[in-house]
Amino acid sequence: MVLSFAVLRVTGSVGRLGLVLACQSAAALLLTLGGGLAGDRFARGRIMIISLAVRMTVAATLAAALLTRTASFGLLLAMAGIYGCADGFFGPVSVALLPDVVPRAELGRANALVGGTISSARIAAPAMAGVIVGVLGPGSGFALQAVVLAVAAGCLAAARLPAGRAASAIRTAAIRTAAIRTAADLAAADRAAADRAAADRAGPLRQLQAGWKEFASRRWLWLLTGEWTVFSMIVLAPVAVLGPALAEHYLGGALAWGVIGSCLSLGAVGGQVIAGRIRPPARPALVIACLVPFMTGEALALGLGAPLAVVALAAASTGLAIGSQAVIFATAMQTSVQPEVLSRVSSIDLLASEGGQPIGYALAGPLAAAVGPHAFLEAGAAGMLVASAAFALLRPLRFRLVLCEPSPD
Repeated sequence: MVLSFAVLRVTGSVGRLGLVLACQSAAALLLTLGGGLAGDRFARGRIMIISLAVRMTVAATLAAALLTRTASFGLLLAMAGIYGCADGFFGPVSVALLPDVVPRAELGRANALVGGTISSARIAAPAMAGVIVGVLGPGSGFALQAVVLAVAAGCLAAARLPAGRAASAIRTAAIRTAAIRTAADLAAADRAAADRAAADRAGPLRQLQAGWKEFASRRWLWLLTGEWTVFSMIVLAPVAVLGPALAEHYLGGALAWGVIGSCLSLGAVGGQVIAGRIRPPARPALVIACLVPFMTGEALALGLGAPLAVVALAAASTGLAIGSQAVIFATAMQTSVQPEVLSRVSSIDLLASEGGQPIGYALAGPLAAAVGPHAFLEAGAAGMLVASAAFALLRPLRFRLVLCEPSPD
């Protein structure tokens, strides 16, 4: 949010805002596979701390430039790219870290707790950011963001996290040893250890091929990834670009957009709490596919030019669906993919599912200028409603989730 209003106030151009958001998103996607490789080889907690520290530095740099009125479009574009690079490492590593520290039976609740905590912070954050940007300007917003990122990095540094793959193996050794009862079990354990050692010696390309094999073997996973690719391109990205501009023109500016963002996060918390308290669905992919139409509410309300109260309510319903599917999807992937390749599978999913966003960011401004922002948002929401209804009928989405067992050492 702060970046969006910073670009709008420095350049006054929706098209340039789309380019900045596209640059940040594309940089994150380009580094996502590297994050997946690093997360399966090195200490995941350390990677996350470095990512937070780099993003803190970017926020502090932008705060200084905006407060001294020396910010330019080129600086905003460059800083967005650096921020995206650091963010690209964070996503797949954070998904893979949770199974290292939480028992598998508790992953659903853990995902709900983590997601709910993040979304809870985002309830107040957009409203606070709206007030800060509206009264003091985006430079002060970036200063606050730098402080928050510094605190997050400090908390992770103080936490007791696994030191790497060796520590993760030690943590599960007792459980796996209990399963070794016969000579055949011992031989299987030796073969698995040899395979992992060979994988560690393999080059990055071979390691990515192994991750792709795991990803491609699960039809439900790549089908859901493809659906999210389309959704992020025609719904999420246009809302991110056009929403702040529409809020500036007819909803009341940065404060109004902050209220809408808070309602979105409030809905996400509700969805995550609900998904964490219920039993994980036997057919998670089908449930997620059925939730997608409800995620178009915010875009549809903005497209129809609804008043602030209606847009806020629609944003809350969108957040409810997004929060629910996030917990269900993360739990399904974490419990059906082997931990030693989970970072790579997660990075491939993130790369593919978010791949439509840079395109959506870049095209939102020009297309909205051609047909009008309201009509563009309406068309995207309506198209996604029809496509998701047909998508939910696909047979592979009706699979029953089968939990993977940790491979023996």
